[in-house]
Amino acid sequence: MPQPVRRTVYAALMLPALLVVSTLAGVPARAQDRPAPIADDPTVHTGQGSAADSPETRFVVKFKDSAAPSPKGQLLRTQAYDAVGRRLGVPLQEVRGDSRSLAVATAGKRLTAQDARRVAESLGASPGVEYAEVDTFLRPAAAAPNDSYYELQWNLFEEPGGIRVPGAWERSTGAGQIVAVVDSGMTPHSDLQANVVPGYDFITDDSMSRDGGGRDSNPQDEGDWCGSEKSSWHGTHVAGIIGAATNNSKGVAGIAHGAKIQPLRAMGACGGYMSDISDAVIWAVGGAVPGIPPNATPARVVNLSVGAIAECSATFQNSLNFAAAKGAVVVVAAGNDGRPAADSTPANCDRVITVGSTGRDGARAPYSNYGPAVDISAPGGYMATGVKNGIASTLNTGTTTPAQETYVYMQGTSMAAPHVAGVAALLLAADGTLAPEQVEKTLMGSARALPQKCDVNGCGAGLLDATAALAALPGPPAAPPAPELAPGSAVVQGDAAVGLTLTASEGTWVPAPDAFAYQWTRGGNPIPMATGRTYKTSRLDTLQDLRVVVTGSKPGYAAASSTSPAVRVRPFIDIGFTRVFASEIHWMSARGISNGWAGAGGTRTYRPALAVSRDVMAAFMYRLAGSPAFTPPRVSPFTDVSVGHDFYKEISWLASTGVSRGWAGPNGTRTYRPTLAVSRDVMAAFMYRLAGSPAFTPPAVSPFSDVSVKRVFYKEISWLAAARISGGWSEPDGTKSYRPTLAVSRDVMAAFMYRFAAYTSR
Repeated sequence: MPQPVRRTVYAALMLPALLVVSTLAGVPARAQDRPAPIADDPTVHTGQGSAADSPETRFVVKFKDSAAPSPKGQLLRTQAYDAVGRRLGVPLQEVRGDSRSLAVATAGKRLTAQDARRVAESLGASPGVEYAEVDTFLRPAAAAPNDSYYELQWNLFEEPGGIRVPGAWERSTGAGQIVAVVDSGMTPHSDLQANVVPGYDFITDDSMSRDGGGRDSNPQDEGDWCGSEKSSWHGTHVAGIIGAATNNSKGVAGIAHGAKIQPLRAMGACGGYMSDISDAVIWAVGGAVPGIPPNATPARVVNLSVGAIAECSATFQNSLNFAAAKGAVVVVAAGNDGRPAADSTPANCDRVITVGSTGRDGARAPYSNYGPAVDISAPGGYMATGVKNGIASTLNTGTTTPAQETYVYMQGTSMAAPHVAGVAALLLAADGTLAPEQVEKTLMGSARALPQKCDVNGCGAGLLDATAALAALPGPPAAPPAPELAPGSAVVQGDAAVGLTLTASEGTWVPAPDAFAYQWTRGGNPIPMATGRTYKTSRLDTLQDLRVVVTGSKPGYAAASSTSPAVRVRPFIDIGFTRVFASEIHWMSARGISNGWAGAGGTRTYRPALAVSRDVMAAFMYRLAGSPAFTPPRVSPFTDVSVGHDFYKEISWLASTGVSRGWAGPNGTRTYRPTLAVSRDVMAAFMYRLAGSPAFTPPAVSPFSDVSVKRVFYKEISWLAAARISGGWSEPDGTKSYRPTLAVSRDVMAAFMYRFAAYTSR
């Protein structure tokens, strides 16, 4: 059976109540209360002044030698300042002067940039002044991120309990690093997708996987709900703490937002097996696992926010030893049982960094495990003192299966561990030569004392300090940067129509990469889980631009990417973009007027040359009208159309509107003749009536040489020409013909309907 699951408490943190989650321990967090989507908090602000906010109040004045410090020189200075006050109404007072005849003067009021320039120019024109200039006010170069919920992330920057990560970002954002999150997998989230590389699903137990069984290349979290417990989406929350996209004007900021997250699903329904987690760790760092393809993007950091009360198993310790030999740092949660961490695994294993949890005040969170097994502490939150004292990150609103993306607060050592994993990625990005032991030593050696004494004397080296950790590294090495791969020109091969498979062609790279990774995009946005060399199109791709981003990697070289030109996906395999009336036929598909015929593998055909029958015409017109609410009569208005006919509703609607009443028969009956092909003159009548039979006086001279003014439907045909729905054919003698008895084909019908819609929308 899976190891027992620790419980995590959620609370709705609707900004002002960000989704609330409480104590989490090991095997992924469990939700007791249903998370709720967050709303914008009107109290949130960026805290960053703009350039227009800079105080323009001080001036640097260089006086000539004649105005050097002396009674006479001081008089010249005073006269210069007074002259500005008289001319511009800006009083100036000298606040500092030196032997170089440099002085600093301040204005008696705040000035605009334009007014400040005028003061400087006026000062510069005074006798005895060599030059004058605005004393420019500068701000730190590293501005805070513009993510909408950044100021709720006290854990990143706030005193006394934050990890001081903004100072670390001046040197490293984790670029080039891969952080593996061995957890419950990950749900699609727009604040994570750009920072995700392909992962894997390691769950072997079919009853736990909930995705059809077995290990596979799709690490999506399918929900870990257990009995009455709802799904936690634990891996998604952990991933956001480490690597949420930053400076994208939305959501939260990730600690190592320049790094990439590799989601590895080892936890399913109710928990996960140690054996699956062990294999995930080995594969994450580049080891071979039987039956699974090699990891194209091995990780240098592995986060394990999981746990159970048990001894460290030999199998699991062997996987940790392998990771260390590969140069990977493994970070684990201490556990949330309020007991010695030595009782909890993997916190009690060797060759890991075990992380305890602190609250917003920097003190040990009461639930956090403690003792000598804890190496360092980091923010995990403590929401008993307030919802916003939890850790804000990415999540999903689903109760069992995935639903919509959202953001939540959670608490637990599961939230503390990814803080350390994120800073480890910052260190490795700054110095890739660091061994795991050196990373651990740097983190522990730079930790600062907890603001309050650890009440159980077992909180590790102290509170994680990202800025101090980066400062503890030597300066950047002078070695030349790794050479870059010269990417080939990626292209998409194959017929781009719905239901067909496209293939990425990588092109010629120099030198040849050892591995390629793929990401297909739709309209410029990554398609979730579309990370293979091939991609089968679906109806979601209809008339969308598809591209594939090919990323090559090779040891000793910087990874490179190539994005293919776009291909637009056609809805029908028999309609190319260059065909006559292609845009009108595609419009018919987009409006739902015609979906064509289903073919093999999800493909569809339109059959453009096929004549339109009267029953299909009724369906087309009903949909063109917006598929209005209509209950067909129980008795058919036509003797040759049964109530069971495929298009009975549409045909009876056409009769009810007066667009078509068919042919009169004996004894007051009527026939519709549903299989009869629609001719062009009848088509004109149908459209005229569908338009509401607008007032129209037909011209005395027919616009078409083959349509007499006395012909049945002459009025409707000439209206069709006047409305520019049909222009007919140009004949050699310069006249126009309409060919009224010609059957209307499906491609021409698309053109008629497209122009009709344009006419009625004027």
